Amino acid sequence: MSDAHDTPHTATLAAAPRVEALLDLLADLNGPLYRKHGKRLFDLVAAGAGTAAISPLLAALAGVVYATSGRPIFFRQDRVGRHGRVFRIFKFRTMIPDAVKSGRGFYLEKNDPRITPAGKWMRSTSLDELPQLFNVLLGDMSLVGPRPNLVFIVEKYRSRYGRILAERPGITALVAVGGRNRLTRSRMIALDDEYVADVTLLGDLKLLARTLPAVLLRSGATDDVSERFMEDVEPDPGWVEDAQ
Repeated sequence: MSDAHDTPHTATLAAAPRVEALLDLLADLNGPLYRKHGKRLFDLVAAGAGTAAISPLLAALAGVVYATSGRPIFFRQDRVGRHGRVFRIFKFRTMIPDAVKSGRGFYLEKNDPRITPAGKWMRSTSLDELPQLFNVLLGDMSLVGPRPNLVFIVEKYRSRYGRILAERPGITALVAVGGRNRLTRSRMIALDDEYVADVTLLGDLKLLARTLPAVLLRSGATDDVSERFMEDVEPDPGWVEDAQ
């Protein structure tokens, strides 16, 4: 028999390992390799390009804040990042200065008087969060990740945030597209935990794609967020309320 008769079958057998190797590489690029190296590279490229592209919008929003409520233009607050490191998050200011010292403190009430007129619109559209692109460039945050939590929240429920703190917090998150501040604490923690359990490039791209409609439709946006509703989880033993 001619050797040519067996050539297609032989070629298929020879190509199989190469196909498997390619599939393994694609799986790594989407999963472990992306998580270890690609995610940060993606953040730098996308956030850098995005910041440059929307710089006129950032300037316009800064002008709106200044014209309607004066200075400071930016709101800065300590949040807990990767491995428990505390960083300063940036947002456009949407409330009166030192708002946390009045009203419900860290929580909101319906028609909260601490929110400025322009701030109400900016919060509902999430435009106030655009300065977090600078946090991404600084390495404090990622475009996609768990919710960036307040220090006292993580201290209050630290036993539940162990795995979540392995990732940089994100500008957008499963929480952002899954109900935002209409969610209880237990649901927020569950969604953050779900995200960090399976970080992939495809997953991040899907979440970014889901964010725009959620923002445009103002899904889950509300100014009525009471502590009694949100905090449905028992604090860790030994946590002292005055610590916040």
